[in-house]
Amino acid sequence: MHPIIFKFGPVTIYSYGLMVAIAFIFGIYFAKLEAIRKNIKVDLIYDFIFYLIIASLIGARLYYVLFFNPAGFREDPAAIFKIWQGGLSIHGALLGGILVALLFSKFRKISFWRLADITAPSIILGQAIGRFGCFLNGCCFGTPTKLFFGVRFPKGSLPHLTYGDQLIHPAQLYESIFNIMGFILLWLLRKKIKFDGGLFLLYLIIYSIIRLIVSEFRGDNPYLWDTHIKIAQVVSMGMIIIAGILFFRRKSKCIKG
Repeated sequence: MHPIIFKFGPVTIYSYGLMVAIAFIFGIYFAKLEAIRKNIKVDLIYDFIFYLIIASLIGARLYYVLFFNPAGFREDPAAIFKIWQGGLSIHGALLGGILVALLFSKFRKISFWRLADITAPSIILGQAIGRFGCFLNGCCFGTPTKLFFGVRFPKGSLPHLTYGDQLIHPAQLYESIFNIMGFILLWLLRKKIKFDGGLFLLYLIIYSIIRLIVSEFRGDNPYLWDTHIKIAQVVSMGMIIIAGILFFRRKSKCIKG
């Protein structure tokens, strides 16, 4: 665990914030490659990504505040703005990103589905890098395990406050690895899926399956009311169903058209 990369006087570089920044840089690069391939002006994609970054960060933070630690943020409201220290939810980021994409596509008169396809590989690659930042930061931690590759986090960290000196699953690294695999798959399939929206909907299905699995090993996911069902798993199941229906509907429409 290395939440701080280095400090130089008043300047502090946090590992989580650094990984998020790197994720956006790689995401922009691959989105640019896809825009060029699809003959879409790169400047338009840059404009879209600018708004996408803002909306996804706001959505990710609001979702985290509402579902993960509302009491903590009520005690220290200023902490809401300290996103470089961790505390972003991918489900909130997706909701914020989809909303701004719908608005951007309407005002700039470009297909929402084409925009979504261009950014799909970038999103899951960014998640892979971001989860590594979670590991360095000590957030999004796992549950206890007796496996030899279990990890111990230092005293004072949230995982240690929750589970003490027990070995816990490196759930952040599980998801990071799965997300890299998802990126490779989407990158290989991007030329084979011939209908707009197909790649993005496939991303939603792939990531939701990943999150469904990894959430089993997460020790920080909130539960749905008084059940043993995690909210992230409910959201993931819903995304799989909705994205699956839309995928086959759009595929069928493409075949008929």
